Amino acid sequence: MRVSARISLLAAALLVSACASSPGDTTVRGNAAGSGADAGGVDDGGSSAGDSGGPGSPDGADDGPAGGDGDAATLPPMKTQQLLIGYNEAWFGSNFGTDYTTNFDLAYVQKIFDGIVAGGGHLVRLWLWEVPQGFTLAATPPQTQVVSPQLLANVDTVLTEARKRALWVYLTLLDANTITKITGAIHTWGVDLLNDTGGERDAFNTNALAPLLEVLDAHQDVMFGIDIVNEIQAASQNGVFPDATNGPRAFLQAEASFIHSKSPWAKVTSSAGWPSDVLMQGGQYDIANGLYSGLGLDFYDLHAYDDSGSYPGATAMCSRAAADGVPVYLGEFGQSTKQTDDTIQYDATGYFLNNSRALCFKGAFGWRYDPQESYLAYLRPDFSERPAVAIMKTFGALP
Repeated sequence: MRVSARISLLAAALLVSACASSPGDTTVRGNAAGSGADAGGVDDGGSSAGDSGGPGSPDGADDGPAGGDGDAATLPPMKTQQLLIGYNEAWFGSNFGTDYTTNFDLAYVQKIFDGIVAGGGHLVRLWLWEVPQGFTLAATPPQTQVVSPQLLANVDTVLTEARKRALWVYLTLLDANTITKITGAIHTWGVDLLNDTGGERDAFNTNALAPLLEVLDAHQDVMFGIDIVNEIQAASQNGVFPDATNGPRAFLQAEASFIHSKSPWAKVTSSAGWPSDVLMQGGQYDIANGLYSGLGLDFYDLHAYDDSGSYPGATAMCSRAAADGVPVYLGEFGQSTKQTDDTIQYDATGYFLNNSRALCFKGAFGWRYDPQESYLAYLRPDFSERPAVAIMKTFGALP
């Protein structure tokens, strides 16, 4: 189902005040706001984390972060809506771990960015080193070798393309899921990096991260933020850290400090996933319990997958973020049912976006834009939009 990018404010208001309905169905389905934040509804736990910063970039700067030339063209106005709408692209197409090197495809990047903007998106979340790309690993620690000029040039190109479209870029550096699950040299490298073994952290910072930050410095005006590692809970809950609490905290604090020392303008976080409502750990519970507090992070990022768009534990999470003085973003969201079903995706998208506006979230970024993951993708294999894009457009058009 294709929907015009121009959605009337009346229709938008109706969607905000009511829960999402199925494609082509005008009947309101249940109460998306629920009866309290812990049930997935309005957070009645006091002031929201959003009080510390406005929409748009995590520091609340309405005109985007200062500085950065990007390219010679005048920067189009950046989006600063109450709820920033974005899409995860992560790696471009099927090129996991090679999209900035051997399989870099500028035409595909442009196609995706054009589609995200047309689909109501203000932001794209991208991954860089889900596995090492652009640098080789030495046989013995420290393994991180100097990053290639090719990767840096391609990152610069991607950021320039985003700038042309006034599209915020949210860049994730590492992925704890891959580090934990993969075997062999990459697993060893990742474990050493996270635990600062054998000088690996210093080698990574010096040979890979520092040169990357020099590129990002030239694009401050479109850089939304930097996610140090995607879902560090994948590592902390699976034995990668000898100390499952202090180990992750030490790594995140060290990396946040390094990034801020090189690029003081940068807004830094580390995304939270792997929630367990039974054990009350991971995800929002880790934020609420202070795992991320006091580490020098500039905002928090929660990942949630649920057909009903629920946020158990949201009151405590929002209260912690408010106390820490940082905003919260829903960095990934999507349905939990693992089947391709337009109605499930449409409803889940509506529920999550409605609830995000009602809670303390300053933005919500759907997973995933292109058709590579069928049941979660917002596009069909032929690159036509699935019905849930209409909900994203509606919320993207709101002030």
